Amino acid sequence: MDELTNETRKRLLRISQAVRREAAGLRVTTAQGAVLSLLSGGPMGIGELARAEGVQPPTMTQLVNRMEAAGWVVRSGPARRGSTVQITAVGRRVAADVCESRNKLLAERMAGLTAEDREALRAVLPVFDKMFGAPVSSSNP
Repeated sequence: MDELTNETRKRLLRISQAVRREAAGLRVTTAQGAVLSLLSGGPMGIGELARAEGVQPPTMTQLVNRMEAAGWVVRSGPARRGSTVQITAVGRRVAADVCESRNKLLAERMAGLTAEDREALRAVLPVFDKMFGAPVSSSNP
């Protein structure tokens, strides 16, 4: 493993830890935020959601069950197993609140950056897109 790979891994781990820590203060888990983000783009099946998040369908079913109980999503279709999951108006508000909270926390962290630092950060965003895929939407959690 080369030094760049190792140093990148360390930074990504720190970012992940910070996001989890900051998410602890929100009423939405990181996994729930990810599902709300996906569903903001339109209805999806449990299998599609599971594949997108890299989990098994039973795990996604449990997550969707909790989100459905909270009123954030609804299922439609002939059977629960073949149903489609879609975000509700309440879920959209929750997603918007999460997005706003995360943006506020990130803005606080970025406040101390110099103009040069901000430009360096802006320059690395396309690299992240190549590595991990571009964001689905700018309004997602």
